[in-house]
Order: sequence, then structure tokens, then C-alpha cells
Amino acid sequence: MEKSSVYKKMLCLFLAAGCLVQVVGCGKDSEGGKNGQDEGKDYVYVAEFQSIEAENMGTPVVSGDTVYYTNGTYNEEMDEYKQTVCAIKEGETKPTVLPIEIDVNTYVSNLNLDAEGNLLLTLNASEGEGENLKQSYFVKTYKPDGTEISSIDITSLGEGMEYFYVQYLVKDAEGNIFLSTGESNIFILDKDGNKKGQVMCDNWVNSLFIMPNGKAAVSYWGNDGATTLAEIDPATNSFGKTYANVPETNYGFGVADENILLASSGNSLYKYDITTETCEEELNWINCNINGDYIQAVTTLEDGRILAVSQDWSGDEPKIEFIYLTKKAASEVEEKITLTYGAMYIDQKVKENIIRFNKSNEKYRIEVKEYATDDWETGLTQMNSEIVSGNGPDIIDLSNGNADLYMAKGVLEDLNPYIDAAGIHREDYVENAFQAYASGDKLYGIVPSFSVITVMGKTADVGEEQGWTIDDVMTLMESKPENTELFAYCSKETILYYMSSMSLDSFVDWETGECKFNDGYFEKVLEFANQFPEAIEYSDDEESVPSKIQSGKLLLQEISMTDVQSYQMYTMLYGEPTTFIGFPSNSGNGSYISPSNGMGINAKSENKEGAWEFLKTFIEEDFQNNSVEWSFPVLRSALDAQFEEAMTPEYVEIDGEQVEEPKTSWSYDEFSADIYAATQEQIDEIKALIESTTEIESRNDEITNIISEEAAALFAGQKSAKDVADVIQSRVQIYVNENR
Repeated sequence: MEKSSVYKKMLCLFLAAGCLVQVVGCGKDSEGGKNGQDEGKDYVYVAEFQSIEAENMGTPVVSGDTVYYTNGTYNEEMDEYKQTVCAIKEGETKPTVLPIEIDVNTYVSNLNLDAEGNLLLTLNASEGEGENLKQSYFVKTYKPDGTEISSIDITSLGEGMEYFYVQYLVKDAEGNIFLSTGESNIFILDKDGNKKGQVMCDNWVNSLFIMPNGKAAVSYWGNDGATTLAEIDPATNSFGKTYANVPETNYGFGVADENILLASSGNSLYKYDITTETCEEELNWINCNINGDYIQAVTTLEDGRILAVSQDWSGDEPKIEFIYLTKKAASEVEEKITLTYGAMYIDQKVKENIIRFNKSNEKYRIEVKEYATDDWETGLTQMNSEIVSGNGPDIIDLSNGNADLYMAKGVLEDLNPYIDAAGIHREDYVENAFQAYASGDKLYGIVPSFSVITVMGKTADVGEEQGWTIDDVMTLMESKPENTELFAYCSKETILYYMSSMSLDSFVDWETGECKFNDGYFEKVLEFANQFPEAIEYSDDEESVPSKIQSGKLLLQEISMTDVQSYQMYTMLYGEPTTFIGFPSNSGNGSYISPSNGMGINAKSENKEGAWEFLKTFIEEDFQNNSVEWSFPVLRSALDAQFEEAMTPEYVEIDGEQVEEPKTSWSYDEFSADIYAATQEQIDEIKALIESTTEIESRNDEITNIISEEAAALFAGQKSAKDVADVIQSRVQIYVNENR
């Protein structure tokens, strides 16, 4: 057999255990093709999902009809960690532990195969403790029956390194061994284990693998930020051929055939032709009902199918699936009505909910269109242009600060009739968050969850009541010593952003079109921001933020309160009574509801009922109780359950007694704290803050840019605050008039 075929077999992660779950079609069409048929193509990929019974799967590799991987268990009573090498043969449902004996507390950092199908392991062995701790490192080769073929001591390679950990290991067709810690270094050993040399990459190594021609290759981040792919020449200890136009990859490259590499990056699977050095998106993972973030390896099998290995760690236990993707004619796949979800990027929970919806809904399916590119502004401009022109997606993500613009343009559907028809009771939800995208008597978006963005300070400094004005801030600063800081590391630009961009609704009324930048208040904001430094100089010797807060040298912290524990952490940081005073504002309390993953329906969508079927899943009990993380659920019963869980102590038995243990620990510079169950008083304070916060975080990048551009003249001493405010008023008014 030719070497390229051997290495193709070696890198193919063939799997065959488990039960068939579902078959779906997938592709990347965002305009409503057959089950995701790629635009201009007459085929789709059909995915078959299989699961296996395994606790976890480390670095799966294959030889013949067998898949090999590592598994580790920890014996808490014995304080011992034990690893094994496991195998699953075709047709089996449970793994077999191989007779490869790995000592207790010896860690397998990498598993791979050589051209003959033997197992290559890198081992980290530890002896002793503390100052007497001795660590040794080996590369060992085993036959699948457990017979040890060779053992190479590589401990000397780590001399002079603070931490030596072999993350990547491959052997080329000539028997040369290549290994890397994942940093920029790659060590080269001959077939007998003698060090031949070392090559250095510009940046961190992303992967080591064997090319179809049998040569070792490395991918790493180049100095230009792009992925660099280069072959390694062991004869000269240097890089050989370097490839252009290489796609990014989450974990490394798989071999499809003698000319094609596979690369999974984000939500896409790419094919890279090493002969033409061209890249093409082959499919979109989400459109295949697959979460690309969980893909650990991908390759093609000899029958032409694509195999992806998925390991989902989002639950209490990992869910391991092996997914077979078969290319079929589009006419062979059952057609559903396709809706498009448009966003700058797809949030993890949204991604998972799209997949659940597609697997369960018999009539509709959701496909995604991500507008984010290397140039964020270009992507955002394209998204806004398509939406405002009426050519946008069916479902519109509202998380990028342009909801007011969309509402003013009339491109969003009123959701109230859908809510009423679904029998949803508004009183079951946190009203101020649920109504975040309301205008007049219409509701244009749903909010699955939210956080509260506010400012906190010592009660002794800011008082007990929420809310203050710019005059109050000036009075506070005048009462403090000259070197007192208002916020940490604040420049003129930062202060201006805090004082204006968070609360644009105070200055712009999209419903009436009125702008209020020249009524005197914003002029004060400009003058106040101008008192701060032009730029911040950082020093390693500078006093830490926690120390400054506790000593009174730093007064305020801008915080995003996402859950009970974040409240506990920030209040502990101050060490005395605090007040959520909020951002200085001429109205309201200066705290803002920040919606998470808000979304609405395009008023020109031809499938509004289907879009609503998807949207409502985010505010139903299942999602609210099980999928909201790092934010507050909008459903009151789910929020109450979150509060109850936060107040429930957790215990561990020590010497026969139940002792409360921390729910989590937190550190900020030299400050650290254990977070225990919350008290009822703390929960009541959080509830009070949520209920009293009526303003919605309202950002608009275009208006923020106008403010920043014009304020530069004030900061440079070229214009007065009044003149700058007048110019901002004029420019923003024109922008609002053009976009209402």
C-alpha cells in the first residue's frame, strides 16, 4: 500500500458504535433552498448521528477497524489519578480497556498512531511532592495488544522551561518524531529518539499533523494574524513548503484525500486544496444540526462520507457523538420551509436552540447567516443595509445596538398579536426586561435573559439613593484629594463613553426624531470628560484596583451584574456598605437593563408564523429553566428558582461533620474571596435593583462614532464644549432624520 493511503487511514477517525438518532440535510444556503442546499449546487449533506457509551474521549485516533482514545479517572479516597487507553471496534457499543499499563499519577498528554498502526503516547510521570517533586517525560510506542515497542526519555527537552507539557506528537513516514509544547517550539527526534534539532514558529502552534505525502506539517498563527501552514524538513531543521490562503481551524487539519485537507472553523467546515492552495466552505455545521464548537476531529472515510467526532461538555456529563455526513442529491431529501436567522455572530445558547428546533420541528428549519468578518464595521454595515432595505433575514438578532434604528424604520414585526394568540401572560415575566424592545403600544423583540449594567460605589461617598447627575459627580470629585480616581484607568474617551453611549435614549428619541445634545446637559458631560487624561499609562508597579477601592483612591466601578454571585463578589470587594448609584444621568436612576440575545421578526418575512414558532421557544419554561447562563432569566418563576438555588447552601463532610463549602471562588489581582450561599437580604437588594431599573441599554455605533469624532476637537483644545455639542446635535439629527 502507498504511504499516502497508509497515512490517510491513520488519520481517519473511523467510528461505528451506537444507535442512529436522526438524519438531516444540511448546507449553507441562507435564501431558502432545500434543507440547506448550497446556492448553485444540486446536493446536500445528510447527517447520521451515533452515540457511544464513554465517560470521555481524549484525542481519538484509528487504525483499521478500531478507534483508540485515552480515558482518565480520579480516585478521591486514594488521591490517585489513573489513565487508560481504550478501543472501540466496529459494531461494538462499549469501549475495551487495552492492556497498556500506565502508572498511577502518570499523565498521557498525547495519543497518536504511527504508519504501522502502533500507538504513540507521551507520558508525564511524577514522583515526590513540593521541593522534592521530580517529573519525567517519555515517548512510548505500543502495539495494540499492549506490547511495549520502545521508550524514549525526553525529559532533557524540557530543561530550562518553567512548564514542560507535550501537546502535539507525530511521526512521519521516515520515522522522525516531531513534538511541541504548543508554544512556538517544535522538537525533531530521529527514529531512535536522538534529538536532531528544533524549529521555531512565529507564534503558538495550532496543530501538528501528517500531510498526505507523509511529511510532518505545522499550522500556527502568523504575525499577520492569519493561519500559516508549513511542512517541516527534518534534514535541514527548517520549514519546507509553506501554503497560502489557509483557513483557520479549531483543532487542526484532517486529511480528505491526497490533495484535500479538512478544517473545521467556527460554524463552517472548509476544504483546502494543497495543490491549488484554495479554500472553499463545504458545509455549515449549524445547518447540519451540529454544534461546530464541539467538533474535535473531522475526516473522510474510504466510502466518501465525512466523519466528525463531537464531544459536548455543556451538561453535567459529556455527550459523545460520531456523525456521518453523506452527500446526496437535493431531490432525495425531504423539504422543509427554511427560515434565516441573521446576526453578526451566533451566541452559543442561540446556536444550541436552533439545533434543537431543527431536530424537533416537522415544518420549519432555521439556517444562519453571520455577517461578522475580519472588519466588524463592514459586516455591521452590510447587516443593517440588508435589513433596512427589506432584504434581510426572517429572524433578526437585536444584540448589536441598532434595535432603535430597526424599530424607527418599521422593519420589525409587532409581536403583541403573536403573544396574545399563544396565551402568554405578560405578568409572568420581568416587565421592564420583557418590554425592552417596546415602542408605543407595540413590542418588536423578545428578550430571553438580561443583565443589569450599573455603577457602584461606597455608600459613604455616593449616599443611599440610586441615581445622580453630572453635577453630583463633580461635587463628589471636588470633595476628594487631587489624585483620586473616579473610574479605573479612565481617559477622556472612556469617561465620555460611560456618560453618553450607555444612555443614548436620554439624547435621542427615535419615535419623535428629537435630539437633545445642545440643551446644556451634554455640554456638561463634554466638559467633565475633558478633565481626564488624554491617555492612560499602565505600570506594573501601580497599586491594584481592589487596593485603590478599599483605600478610597478609586471611587466607582462600572459593573455588569449577571447573577447573584456577581453581586456578592462586587459587594465583597468594597468591604463596606455600597450603593448601586448608576451612571450619571439627567433622567432615571442611571442603571440599565441589558438584554441578552434579543431577537425580532422581519416585517417582510414570508414565514412570520414559523419565525414566531422559533422565537417563542426562548421565553418558554424549558429554555428559561435550563439554558439561561451568566444572566437573569426573564421568566419570573425561573428567576425565583435561580435566586432559590443561590440561597441554598452546599455542604461537604469533614471529620464526620457537615461543613458549608463555597459555591465558587473569585480573585481580582491580590484580592480573593470564597462565595457562599446568598442571604435573603442580598436577594432582596438584587430584586430591588432589577425592579427599579427602567432604562434599557441603548447603543448605536454610528452615533457613538459621531460623538467620539467631534469630541476630539474639544480634547485637542480646538473647540469649546458648546461648539462641539452643537456640531454633534446637527450631525446626529441628520442621521436620525435619514434613518427614521
